[in-house]
Amino acid sequence: MKKRLTAVAAIAAAVLTPATPALAQHTGPISPEVVALMATQDQLHEIAGRIARTDGFSGLHVDAGSKTLDVYWKGAAPAQVDAAAAVAKTQGLTVRVHSAQYSEAELKAEAARLARTGSVQSVAAKYDGSGLAVTRNAGLSARSAVSSSVAVDVASGGFELAASRLADAPGFKGGAYIENYVTGVPQGACSSGFAMVGSSGGAKLMTAAHCGELGSGYTNGFGGPIGNVESRSVASDSEIIRVSGLEPRVWIGDSIQTELDTGTANQYGLDVVAASTTLPGDWLCDSGAYSGTICEIQATATGMTLCFADFGCVQNLVDATHRGGFSAGGNGDSGGPVFSVRPGDKLVARGTLTAISLNQADIRQCSGVPESSTRQCSQRIVFPDITVQIAAHDVRLMTAS
Repeated sequence: MKKRLTAVAAIAAAVLTPATPALAQHTGPISPEVVALMATQDQLHEIAGRIARTDGFSGLHVDAGSKTLDVYWKGAAPAQVDAAAAVAKTQGLTVRVHSAQYSEAELKAEAARLARTGSVQSVAAKYDGSGLAVTRNAGLSARSAVSSSVAVDVASGGFELAASRLADAPGFKGGAYIENYVTGVPQGACSSGFAMVGSSGGAKLMTAAHCGELGSGYTNGFGGPIGNVESRSVASDSEIIRVSGLEPRVWIGDSIQTELDTGTANQYGLDVVAASTTLPGDWLCDSGAYSGTICEIQATATGMTLCFADFGCVQNLVDATHRGGFSAGGNGDSGGPVFSVRPGDKLVARGTLTAISLNQADIRQCSGVPESSTRQCSQRIVFPDITVQIAAHDVRLMTAS
């Protein structure tokens, strides 16, 4: 759901309502503990890269806290898994192998079939190979509405597009406030994602496809032009904005609410140095314009397909939850960057925010811009894998040298 705003004037109206205090856990510098945890998960990713996803492979789960990579396999795991475990042991890491009921290939095939039936809104293979996790489309309240040849866990609540730092200018950074216009009429506000470079050069800025149509334009919070949409992919909920200048950086710190309240904010840019796929168990941060920087988010599942009646189906989504029980994002953070952090405060792109869970158990007090009739926040978010988003366009990630 896009936030319908008229740039600063509309946001300023929200300021008349007492702002919800920002939660300390959500903003400010990224702690050394978070960086150390993500450094360990990078090591576990390297071990995971040694394991080919051959017949019988079911999934992987990263547990950086215990320095463990869990591998799930239907049938006997091949020798390459033992070899990877031996390498892990020399690095003080552990590889554990578990028996699985279904292979990843079996679950993905059934997930694709279910997505085509229209009986579910989202569907994802469980990383442990035990079956599928789905949410029902609105109006389908009976468990029997989902018929499958594999084990299925059915949840209610559904998802809502999370569409909709204030005066960003060339070079633009990720995590800034951007407002979409069509023939001069405001359509809604979102957050900018990662800097990209076209195959033949040229500065490109990624955001969520549900934030604007092909050919539409974007401005910053004060009406300053950003650029127009030149490439759009519904399946990866990503679009590319042609801009005049970029920095391979992401805004970190306070949300736009702090700027509006005080005129200043604790905000600074950090360099993006790489992109990475996400595995279940990975620790993540995001940085939307409306919520500010939030960490303590953990990936719980990958490969989700999520369908919206008025938008289409988005594939290869990561499902993630704030492990501190706070908000992981909300309306207005759509298109904003999701990332992990390497030592030296270097960022690794993981994707851009697509949606928030509307399950009542997931709804949380908003960080940054307060809750309103058009803004909700949730401890559970979903975002497309950045590698799939990049592949959908003729671009590559812009990185800091």
